[in-house]
Amino acid sequence: MFQGGDREKTRQLNEEFLFEPQEVDYLLLSHAHIDHCGAIPRLVKLGFKGKIISTSATRELTEVMLLDSSHIQMQDAKYAGRHSQKTAEPLYTEKDVRAAMQLFESYEYFQKFKLCENVWVTFYDAGHVLGSAIMALDFKDDGEQRRLVFTGDLGRKYMPILNDPYQIDHADILIIESTYASHLHDPIDSVYEEITWAINDVVKRGGKIIVPGFSFERTQAFVYVLHQLYNQKKIPKIPIFVDSPLSTEISEVFDKHRDYYDNETFRDFLNKKQSPFYFNEIKYTKSVEESKALNYYNKPCIIISASGMCDAGRIVHHLKNHMSDPKNMILVIGFMARGTRGRQIVEGKPRIKIFGEQYALRADVVVLNSFSAHADKLELLEYIRNISDLKNIFVVHGEETECAVLRDNIYNILKLKCRVDVVDMGEEFEVTSKGTESMLGKRRKKYFAEMESLKLKT
Repeated sequence: MFQGGDREKTRQLNEEFLFEPQEVDYLLLSHAHIDHCGAIPRLVKLGFKGKIISTSATRELTEVMLLDSSHIQMQDAKYAGRHSQKTAEPLYTEKDVRAAMQLFESYEYFQKFKLCENVWVTFYDAGHVLGSAIMALDFKDDGEQRRLVFTGDLGRKYMPILNDPYQIDHADILIIESTYASHLHDPIDSVYEEITWAINDVVKRGGKIIVPGFSFERTQAFVYVLHQLYNQKKIPKIPIFVDSPLSTEISEVFDKHRDYYDNETFRDFLNKKQSPFYFNEIKYTKSVEESKALNYYNKPCIIISASGMCDAGRIVHHLKNHMSDPKNMILVIGFMARGTRGRQIVEGKPRIKIFGEQYALRADVVVLNSFSAHADKLELLEYIRNISDLKNIFVVHGEETECAVLRDNIYNILKLKCRVDVVDMGEEFEVTSKGTESMLGKRRKKYFAEMESLKLKT
């Protein structure tokens, strides 16, 4: 699912696919972040009848995420209907989500299963979010055994809650993400010092800390760190409000799937009969009334609220009510995409438009890069370096500059001789034992013609 940017263009991107849904036999889902799973009900609505395969945690989290998304689709359709002459239809409804969930099958890490004739699949822990998977497809091509690996979103080592990404040792074909191909993250250990400083500084001046929380994974990791700091008595025990029904539901799924946790989580919490996500100072709010009451809470506190990129949800109300007070702090713990309100805040735009009005940004803005759940430049290169037999690498899931950087680094730093393609949206490749051929399908040509027409109109 596409998010942010021009509403009409984003809508068009999400309405149709650059392939025929009914022609697809299988959908292998790496994880439940909405940019990966958010269009599944639309896919089913437009004719997909195949199997959707993921880990069990991803299946459960996907249902939570899609039901929330369907609610947003209905709200967006109502808003568009009130402000436009056109008849507004949601991309999908709860009924479509329920239909999609009926197509799911689940397998666990290291459990090799047969997808179809001559194709076997194994999921490995990607270390990105709970249940995230690297996928290895072993198949025969002209009688020769070959392997395609799709990283999905590749995680980092030493992150809270999750195991380190599993290192695949060989593949003929690699499809790899590139979100932070030109960036170096601060080590996760540094986040403890930064959060300690931020909280103590804001508490001294009597302010609030507003955290745009990505409901899935980032909120849970942030709460985990706060719990550790409280246990270590490094920060005052001020209230923490997780003001997001979606975050609350996802935290419940996390607490249920403890078998996915790393050894450190067992050592620090579970072996002591504690949950990382539930302790005295934390309150998960659900009702609108509880959320509104936080605007009148006049003591230091931490408010974690969705959505992470600040374009919708309860966080927008908290920003409106708190961003103009210099006593407060906006603590950014996730990536802000181009065209989002969150990116404007990170870039320090002096006035931010919310609900049609301009609000001065006077609160401190602190960005913590340590929390990123994506591998950075060195981690991506290290992962690729440890895979033998590579003949084709396809670079995906990154802004244009990041994709190009990863491609160049594969050639110039790793000195690999294999073919590396930066993939355009809708581009198709036929990969055989005889080589790789790029194709430009009719639907992709039609799509770009329509987008060009839309650009000229606007």
